Amino acid sequence: MIPLDHPAGTATPHDLTLLPALLLQAPAPPPPLTGRISLGTPVVRPLTGAQAAGGDGDWGAFLESEADRYDYLLLSLVCSFRPSADGAPFTDAGIGIRLEAPGLPADRQPIAWSLSPKRRAVPVAPSGSLTLTANLMLVDAGVEYTPGGGGQEKLFVVGMGERDSDPEWRFTATPDTPLVGDEALALIVRTPAGAPAHALVTVAATVRQRRLGLIPYRAELPPALRTVTLR
Repeated sequence: MIPLDHPAGTATPHDLTLLPALLLQAPAPPPPLTGRISLGTPVVRPLTGAQAAGGDGDWGAFLESEADRYDYLLLSLVCSFRPSADGAPFTDAGIGIRLEAPGLPADRQPIAWSLSPKRRAVPVAPSGSLTLTANLMLVDAGVEYTPGGGGQEKLFVVGMGERDSDPEWRFTATPDTPLVGDEALALIVRTPAGAPAHALVTVAATVRQRRLGLIPYRAELPPALRTVTLR
């Protein structure tokens, strides 16, 4: 198992500028936002097949047997969401990764072997204490809460795209769980052995403004964050 906090926690954070989408109903585009989202410089480190298997002995043996064909890399980063001074909250956000190995055919492109978190939910109307199991190992994060809220829950973050070249995480705020704080993200990448590869990062978010309603934004990333060299 690979802890997320060690490689990602030491990365330098970068404040992102959020650029608004053009809105037909707005007399003028909203101004860009700063100080709302920061992203740590992604950290990449190689893994053995056993580490990439996450403790599953059967998978570990299989991945080790393919060591001459594929490399496994851990890509980790931390995204921080901050509240606004004017009270305009995030309603949702997304972080996307596009994995590419230039010059290789489609069936030889790097893929997301696994990602974390894959799912984290919160109660819709909790009536007891809420405890998030912040598992920092490279496994699914979960949620626990005391009975009394009817057992219903809403997804707060969903990771998707395993075995694909374009994984992503989507966050959705709830009335009782605002989109504020640090989120540690990790991705195990399987890439052809020895082949140059990189990851293209995108960040987007939606803000609820008092006058204009929901405004979609896309982050302007500096080169060090936009394109991450894997090999």
